[in-house]
Amino acid sequence: MPAPAPPAVVFDFDGTLADTEWPIYQRAAAAAAGLGAELTPELWARHAVGVSHGEPWWDGLAPLLGLDIDQEAFDAHVEAVTHIPTAFDSAEITPGAEDLVRALAATDARLAVATGSSRGWVVHHLARFGLTDLLPTLVGRDHVEVTAGKPAPDLYRVAVAEMGAEPATTVAIEDTARGIASARAAGLGAVVAVPSRLTAHQDLGAADLVVASLAELAPADLAALLPGG
Repeated sequence: MPAPAPPAVVFDFDGTLADTEWPIYQRAAAAAAGLGAELTPELWARHAVGVSHGEPWWDGLAPLLGLDIDQEAFDAHVEAVTHIPTAFDSAEITPGAEDLVRALAATDARLAVATGSSRGWVVHHLARFGLTDLLPTLVGRDHVEVTAGKPAPDLYRVAVAEMGAEPATTVAIEDTARGIASARAAGLGAVVAVPSRLTAHQDLGAADLVVASLAELAPADLAALLPGG
């Protein structure tokens, strides 16, 4: 008898499947230091991590750093003064991610990615990781049917619909409080939190299960979280 598996799983991307958030933080922290400000992981996690592509975040952070420049000027400063490799080129897959995705795919579970980043960003990294064919449903912040990023439910609702799945029998895997709230708002049956180096500073207690890495999860663990599992 085959081991139990959830009918469908939706993964967040940045911080969950790919360690993209840390190199982005490192570049921002180096740029802030050049301006005489200390940008700690806690501050970055609170104000910038989990924010969808294109949404403002700098206005709340700049006063805490004592910096009187706008986001466009700060972004330009990051590009001008830092030599840390960009996440686009250097981000690594998170521990256990490939094994879990492949194990789920082997059970014929429906799989998707719901991310506040652009679709192109995810496509690029999935190709680097060799997972393109295993995660066929990609819903990014630039999807035509997504009007608001996380914590709004749009990204998860669209991902579940495009998979042809039911929210109540779908598991979300997230690394941010905003992402957990998004999955909850979309009515997903269960949410697993996997804190990254940055989101360990967030309150992820609204998840059904918190694990240190994806390496701790098997398909049966996810199935057990759903009603009747």
